[in-house]
Formats: sequence, structure tokens, C-alpha cells
Amino acid sequence: MGERIPVILCIDVEPDPRRPDPAKAATWSGFERLYPFLRELRPRMADATGEATRLNWFWRMDPQIEFVYGSPDWGLRRYEAEVSETVAAGDEHGVHPHAWRWDMTLHRWVSDYGNPSWVEHCMVTSFMAFRSVFGKGCESVRMGDRYFDDRVREALDRLGCRFDLTIEPGEKPIRALAASEGYTGLVPDYRSVEMGPYRPRVEYVRERDADRSEGVWVIPLASGVMSDRGLRWRRYMRRHWSSMGPIPTGYGTLRLWEPPELVQPAIDETLERMERPYLAFAIRSDVLLNPWWGGNCRRNLKWLLRQAQARRYAFCTPRDLLPMLGLSAGGGRDCH
Repeated sequence: MGERIPVILCIDVEPDPRRPDPAKAATWSGFERLYPFLRELRPRMADATGEATRLNWFWRMDPQIEFVYGSPDWGLRRYEAEVSETVAAGDEHGVHPHAWRWDMTLHRWVSDYGNPSWVEHCMVTSFMAFRSVFGKGCESVRMGDRYFDDRVREALDRLGCRFDLTIEPGEKPIRALAASEGYTGLVPDYRSVEMGPYRPRVEYVRERDADRSEGVWVIPLASGVMSDRGLRWRRYMRRHWSSMGPIPTGYGTLRLWEPPELVQPAIDETLERMERPYLAFAIRSDVLLNPWWGGNCRRNLKWLLRQAQARRYAFCTPRDLLPMLGLSAGGGRDCH
């Protein structure tokens, strides 16, 4: 059968709008729709791979959640039954801190990544809320808006975090993920980052430091080369259903909500080129609320389970992934 191919599926559990109305503490309807879909898909994933399926849930517990809902751990308390069910299934739970700050003068949300002290405050708030619910430290994180720099790395090391799944290889630096949003700082440049878990070099987190034997492991998301062939009608659908801008082509991060004609060949190419292959994907909890995103995500996930090599897949946690790639949490070689 060959060696197992670890697959990490990350779910960012958060409010449906990126900028929720502080006066309306709405339930997270996206999560309420996605959770039953994944619960139904889980046994099919196990049947296809021959192994128990473990998913990875990254919860919003930062000051934006506290400001709108009264407590940073609102999501975990509100969906306590789902959390208990996934813990019993062996899933990983982590945090997904964003740096949203409510501007009292402008009466709007500002994504304040240009303010290092605020970013760290958002991280610490999230980690403390996690401990208050689970009674233990948080080991896994996905930073919001794919933001990761050396200050973030340093804070994660201090907080005892073991695994980071923020970095999206191939992505260019941009001022903000959406032009209409208030934003400080810059979304980092990940064009030089390749796949493969690594410990980052101090002061330059996009470089690997093979001599480091402690600190957080960075696990970049899956990336590949995407062709735009046959996507003319998809472009029309994209304009009709989504505000995400042009369909990405060329080398970049593979997203399950993008067109199957683009994503699936790139996944095949990625698995073929890697010496020790793995896959890591991230989806928002509201992905099924958008017909464009949701339809693509469903098709891509089900395609993964129909592949001939699906029997080699192991849907796992970051902790499981390292030994499967010949790495150890205490050290070991980089793998790419």
C-alpha cells in the first residue's frame, strides 16, 4: 500500500461575518451547518482510508469575540455538545486569533496587525480562554488573516504552542484581505515558503533552522501549481456568487473551496513532487453558506475519498503528522 500520507483538515470556527455587529450576538450558523456535514462525512472518510478520522478545530476566542459575545470562550460554551463529541473522537482543538479591534471613534472594526502589542494581547486572550475551557495549554494555532512574523513566533514559544498552521505558501504580501476593511500592517509575503514542516529561524520565520531543537513547528498549508484551463464558466460563477476576486492561478495555496478543475490536478502534482508527501487544508466554518464555496468544498472533499490512493490517506492531527513524516517533536530533519 505504501507509506501513509497525512492529511490535516483545519476548520476555523468563527462568526459568519468577519465584522460582526457588536449589538447583535448572532449564533454561528455556518458552523451549525458545517458540523453535521462533517459528522456525516467522518465515517466515509474512515471507510475510505481504513483509519479513524481526526479533524482539527481552531476556535475564535480573541477580544472581538469577547466584545460582541461577552466572553472570549462563548463559542466553546455555546457548542459544548459538539466540542465534547469531537474530543471523544480524538480531534485536535486549537485557537484562531484575529487582531480585530473596535475603533470607538470610527465605530468600525480595524484589523490591527500593525500593532504588535495588540496582536500579542489577542493571542494571550485566546490561549487563556482555551485553558479555562479545556484545563490545559493550547498546542495548535492558526493565526487569523494568515499573519505570522517573528513576534508571533516568539509569543507562541512563550505560550508553549507546539504547532502552527498559519503559513500559506506562494501567497503575495497585501495590505488587507478585503479592500473595504480597516487594516493596519501588511499580510506577509509567503512566496518563498515551500511545503514541509520546519522550525523557523529566529528573526526570519520564513526560513528553516535545522539546528533548532525546540520551539513551535510550522506546518505550511498545501500548495501547488494551478492552471486556468477550462475555467471560463467558473469565472462567471465566481463573479455571481463570491466577492473573493479573480480565481487564483500559478503557484499558491490550495483551497478546497476553489474550483475542482483547478484544485484537484494541483493536489495530484503536489503529492507526486514531494519526497514525503502530506496535505494540509483550512476552511472557514461558514464555507457551506456560500453556494460557490460550499459546492466546490463538497466536491473536492468527496473526490479525495474516491481517489485510488485514498487508502494511503490518514486524516490526522499535527501531533500525528510529525512521526508519519519521520520527524520528532524534539528535533529531527525538515521534510520537503
